[in-house]
Amino acid sequence: MTKKAVSPLRAYVEEFDDLPPELLLGRLVLFTITEQKIRRDDLVAWFEDLDLDEALLPMANKAVDAFKKATSDTKDTYPMSKGRTASLMCRDVTSGPEYIKRQITREVRDPSGRKLDYDGGLGTGGEAIGVTFYRALRAEDQGSARLAVSVTPRLGQEETAILRQVARDIKTRYDDYLEYLDSQKVRYMVRGYLKKLNAIEIKGGVYFVHVSRDAELSRLSELVNRLGGDCMMHQFPLPDFERERAFIVRTFEREAAQSLQDLTKEINEILGNRDSVTPTTFGRLKARFDEVAQNAEEHTVTLQISQDSTSASAEIALEALNELADRMVSDD
Repeated sequence: MTKKAVSPLRAYVEEFDDLPPELLLGRLVLFTITEQKIRRDDLVAWFEDLDLDEALLPMANKAVDAFKKATSDTKDTYPMSKGRTASLMCRDVTSGPEYIKRQITREVRDPSGRKLDYDGGLGTGGEAIGVTFYRALRAEDQGSARLAVSVTPRLGQEETAILRQVARDIKTRYDDYLEYLDSQKVRYMVRGYLKKLNAIEIKGGVYFVHVSRDAELSRLSELVNRLGGDCMMHQFPLPDFERERAFIVRTFEREAAQSLQDLTKEINEILGNRDSVTPTTFGRLKARFDEVAQNAEEHTVTLQISQDSTSASAEIALEALNELADRMVSDD
């Protein structure tokens, strides 16, 4: 039996597991970021190793944010005597230039679930645990050294043991939230980098990146896959066929027109309320317009768009922006 000949295209695909660049319009991209213990220092090293734009690195965690999150996440529930149940919740007490004080309040309910009080015999207004965060300490006083956590006295031995564990958990969470980037921050970083690559969002979480950005996209994908756990970025080659190109063009035009319409609406709301227009406000809105225009200019070339279908929306937005500029000048 004669063996069927393999076409050059099939041979290329089998060897490189990809389409040849001249047949590639771009890639559909989707990614998943799960909760992993990721240090910013590791990201910095990976960005440098992969030659990624370090301007897109997430900001370092702030100690005060770690404190607020660690205490807000206290939502423990435990049984008490006589069928009662205690629920713990975080409450603000005071905030100043030197420290922030929060308390973990104990709410006691009877067996039927009816709320009894926030004290339950403590005599402390319901404070089961007091947590103080000190804003300014010596440089070496980092981590949970900046926290003062105290369990309210006059509790039974069993309940005291439970609350002491809750207090230890607060310190542990604080240290983790300070040291590691949460998944939301990492996810925002990846979305920001895709935006830098002028990605077009096809639908929620699915993006198109043109082949002209392929090398940098590949390095970004390697970064995501280094994060560990179930973090991943998948790329699906999109062939440069007329129907695929038309689909991407329509999606881009819809996205750009919507961005310009949203910008125009925001400008008109500002113009309508007769408030003074500050240079900061004008600069922010002008930057948004310029970003849409720049992205549109790039896609006009890469996607070979014959005419600017967003020109009407852009013209309306620009007129509103010019009116905003006139208001800013007249307010000075």
